[in-house]
Amino acid sequence: MSDIEIILQEMEAGNFLLSVHAASRMMQRSVTKADIQNCGRTANKFNYQPGSGTYRIQGQDLDGDSLTVICGIDDAVVIVTVF
Repeated sequence: MSDIEIILQEMEAGNFLLSVHAASRMMQRSVTKADIQNCGRTANKFNYQPGSGTYRIQGQDLDGDSLTVICGIDDAVVIVTVF
């Protein structure tokens, strides 16, 4: 299974950790864990960002609005930020 497949599977299942920055941005932007899960479920664009070693996942939140999640994967999927 590729990294992107693992990330999408873990996002959809809600098996991810939040960085302090991501938790702060979620509060500021009214993004919920369920929104991140839906983004994983509806992801239509994903790119590896070699400079930072992260992945950019684009999908939709529960309201159908565009949601972008930046995350990394090591021992677990870690959400870095959302917008």
